[in-house]
Amino acid sequence: MLILDKEMAFISNYLAEKEYFMNDDLRKALSYIYYLIHKKHKSKSLAIYIANEKYKKIINRNTQEYYNFTTEYLWKMYNSRLAHIKNAKEKFKIWDLNIRLKHYGMEKKLCECGCGQEVKKSNQRFIHGHNVRTRSKKEKQFYAKLMLEKRNRKENIIKVDFKSLKKSM
Repeated sequence: MLILDKEMAFISNYLAEKEYFMNDDLRKALSYIYYLIHKKHKSKSLAIYIANEKYKKIINRNTQEYYNFTTEYLWKMYNSRLAHIKNAKEKFKIWDLNIRLKHYGMEKKLCECGCGQEVKKSNQRFIHGHNVRTRSKKEKQFYAKLMLEKRNRKENIIKVDFKSLKKSM
């Protein structure tokens, strides 16, 4: 029986996506570097050197050629793997929080325009004015035309000159 906690499963899946096109032997070399650093307590530079020496001798079975991983390349790939793991841990926290909020019905209702802001009332779909973002170009032009027509009609409003009103008082 395989027992994994949720975070390890999430990180493994995230790494599998990021390292999908990576060579299998390179993945093994990176795992070996991790083993040397964390289990055998070697320094990072020594672990990379040892892994490089070990994997120089492994032959690619498909092409019958030796892999030539340089220490600089292994260093770069190991650092990128550590960055992927760090990003996966951050994304897991966000994902875990969202799952818990959904489960307990405490999820915030977000604006449907896609801005990511929270809607104040639960019966509303959009933040005031954000529904315009979901309209097509023709709809936007139609409503702009209507508003321009209404603006032209407002010219009949009586204008008051407040400066002359103050002087008369």
